[in-house]
Amino acid sequence: MPSNFNTFKYAFLGTVLLLATALAAYQFLYAVPQKKCEAAGDWWSFRYRECAHPMRLVDITGRHKTATAASSSASPAAAVAPNTVSGASASAAGHP
Repeated sequence: MPSNFNTFKYAFLGTVLLLATALAAYQFLYAVPQKKCEAAGDWWSFRYRECAHPMRLVDITGRHKTATAASSSASPAAAVAPNTVSGASASAAGHP
């Protein structure tokens, strides 16, 4: 009857090789591309394993911030919520 030592030896060796192969595959499929992507300043999608370049909203819509929009957003008095009750504060009407 053969000893169990050889059986355990090969089972342990197989488990170690399987885990080492899984770790190497993870490194080459996920970790290395993620580091390269983030080093370039892009966004890494773990689910799809793809590197995405962030886009500004201006690039998508083609609308640039105008001087009137910049001045109206700078003055808080001009930005009054349209559905507030007179005499009630903006926080009481549900607006931050």
